[in-house]
Formats: sequence, structure tokens, C-alpha cells
Amino acid sequence: MGLRRGNRVISVARGTRRRPARASRAAALAGSLAAAAVLGTAAGCGPVSGDGSPVTLELIAADYGERTAVPIKEYWDDLTERFHQANPEVTVEVELVPWEELDATLAERVEQGRPPDISQATFYAGYATEGLLYQAKEILPLPVQSDFVTTLAHAGEVDFQQFGIPFITSTPRLFYNTALFDAAGIEEPPGSWAELAATAQALKDSGVTTPYALQFGPDSIHEEAMVWMLAAGGGYTNLSGGYILDDEDNVRALEWLRENMVAPGLTGPDGTLNRGDAYAGFMTGEVGMLMVHPALLPALEANKIPYAHTDFPAMKGGAAVPAGHSDWLLGFREHGHAEEIGRFLTFLYDPENVARANAQNGSVPATESAGQMLRASEEFERLWEFIDQMPGAQLQPVNKDNWLPLRGEIQQRLAAVLEPDTDVAEVMRGLQATAAELESGSASDTS
Repeated sequence: MGLRRGNRVISVARGTRRRPARASRAAALAGSLAAAAVLGTAAGCGPVSGDGSPVTLELIAADYGERTAVPIKEYWDDLTERFHQANPEVTVEVELVPWEELDATLAERVEQGRPPDISQATFYAGYATEGLLYQAKEILPLPVQSDFVTTLAHAGEVDFQQFGIPFITSTPRLFYNTALFDAAGIEEPPGSWAELAATAQALKDSGVTTPYALQFGPDSIHEEAMVWMLAAGGGYTNLSGGYILDDEDNVRALEWLRENMVAPGLTGPDGTLNRGDAYAGFMTGEVGMLMVHPALLPALEANKIPYAHTDFPAMKGGAAVPAGHSDWLLGFREHGHAEEIGRFLTFLYDPENVARANAQNGSVPATESAGQMLRASEEFERLWEFIDQMPGAQLQPVNKDNWLPLRGEIQQRLAAVLEPDTDVAEVMRGLQATAAELESGSASDTS
């Protein structure tokens, strides 16, 4: 529905009727928030008390449709309702937009000069370098700041200052259909790339349509390619943060993939699947192996799909460096609501709230405390290996303000490496040249 304030119309999620929370729960939440605020103030950072006048926060968040076991609207309705009960002077209005349109919607709002107070995003560095965002230390008390998984906290930094606050985080693992493995006489999951190819060949020989679902479609190619490049010793950037797309390890990984998986037909009739199509094939038993995020776990269990998962193997054997992913929460300076933003995010990152959300949607906790809570309960054993894998995961270079346009170029151009006559090294040199141009443009903009 639309809420009109002055001459502004704010789009919010429908069905946000509030029900009173239990008084004891509200009191407990209010107490924990007050304690966190005191800790933050004592540490010389984080939100301080405001004047108590009513404030409405605008929040843009992603709608994942049927990708989550519990509709995301229910998550936000519950969270904002409980927060409002504990903080009646602060109202949070949530606008849900399709996940595919999230970044474009936020960019349009910023371009129009009307950013929200808080937004979920897959990218943040450009907003940070333009001075539009609060630093995490300006809005979060120290106990919350220090609770983030270190890998994620560092990935949210620009020039060693954290602007991106990790929210929906995940790391994929190699899933396989155990019934198809049994039918093909495969006793163990692959532990190297040679074993991966041999396993895929055995699945193909037993009649599996897509032995390995290669997710080289436009929505997922940058993630799938990163998995393979990391496993060969490469990646998108080096230790100093410079782009290395044309690194020989990356070229070798993609050449091996084409010659040993795509050319023999081990990636099925289509080697450029989007994630949704690959997941659907796994659900119907047409796919033998693929990289899967834990968000699919509830659907696999609900449909009784026989599955197991393992580390993605390094080229020559052993576990590869895992890839990681995070969506971010950003606090915008425009409306000056630092104290209220901090209060809401402190509530959102309460360990119980984080653990509850992760348990519902199958994501990996962004905080150490929530990870420990889930790790201590056998009810959530299905998430344990993902939780253990996350601290060692390498994320895409989202802390570079030119990553978003470069990612777009990768999504458009990288699939060419699968074609038989394509010079893989030339494709990667072209992408590296594009990266260099973007880096040069970024340097000029900040000089």
C-alpha cells in the first residue's frame, strides 16, 4: 500500500497489521537493547540516546519469491513488529522489491536523491566512496561490530573502514544425488578434478541427463566461475586487491573445465544453466552433482531428495578455497537517523534473531554468536558444515567500487570460454583490460 507523508508516497509491504507482543518478551528485548546501547556509548562509538520523538525508518529489502522456505515478508513483519513493541517511538516501513531488481531499485532511489534509511544490497562500495553511508562504527555498538564473522567484516570494508554490514550470507558446497551415485556404482564423492570428471562420466554412462550442472547462465556465471578459479589457485583478485582475471591459474581452470567437462558432454545438454534451472534439475533427479547454497536445504528435505554434500575439490586434490557470498545492509546518511538505524540494526543482530532467521531460510549466520547457537543444536546439524566453511570463504571483490560494472561484463562475456574454438586466454585478457579501464576511471574520479 502507499503511505502519504506530505507530498511523498512510500511503498511498503502489505499486511503489516501489528499484534501486541508478550509484555515479558518486549521487556526483555528492551533491556537487551538498552544494555547494548550502554556498551556502545561506553566504548565511544555506536548510537547514543535521541530525544524520543517519533521516527519512521524506510527500509528496502529483497523479495526472494519462492526461494525461501518461509516467505521473506513474514520475516520482516515479525521482526519489525517485535522491534516496534520494544521501541514504540520508531516505526520501520519495509518496501520489498524482487531480488533481481534490488540493486537497480536502490541505484534509482539514490540517483533521485531519495535514498532509504536502510537498504539491502549486493554491492555497497560505490555508495561508500561517495560519502553516502554511515560507517558501521557510527551506528552499531562495539559488541555487535565485533560479533561479525571476520571474513565478512573485512569484506565489508573500504579503505579499512566497514560500511557494508553482512546480512544474508552463504557459501556453496558440492551436492550430489546419493541414489544416482548408488545406481552408477559410485562409492565416494570426488576428491580432485580428475575424480570429478570420472564421477561425472560414470553418471553419464548410467543414464543421468546432466552429470554436473554447470551454472554458467547470466545470473550465476560469476559465482560458478569463481568456484573453479579458486580451486585452481586463482580468483578475481590477488592479496593486495588487484584484479587478476588473466592469471594463468584462471586460464588453466577454464580450459580444463571446457576440455574435460563440457566437451565430453558431462555438463548435460546445456552448460549455461541459471541457478534456478540447475536447482530444479537436482530436485527432479536429472542432475547428479552441482554447487548448492544451503537455502535449498528445506526444499530438498521437504521433497525427500536423497542427497549429500562435500567440499568442492581443488584441482589436484583436497578441499578447495571455498567461495562465499553476502548481501549487505547499508545505513544511509541522508535523513540523519543514525541513532534509530543503529537501534534497529542492534535488534536485528541480536543472536536469537539472527539464528532464527538463518534456521528459517537456510542461510549461514553472519555473526559468530548465532553460528555458535546453531552449531550447538543438533536440530540444525544440516547447517554445521556451511557454518564451519564460512570463515575460510573468499568473497567477490564487493569492496571495489568498480566491481558492479565488471561483474556485468563477466556475466555477458565469460560464457564464450566454453565454445570449442575460443581462445580462453584472450577472453580473460579482454576482461582484465576492462578491469584496468574501470580501475583507471575509479582512480580519476577520486583524484
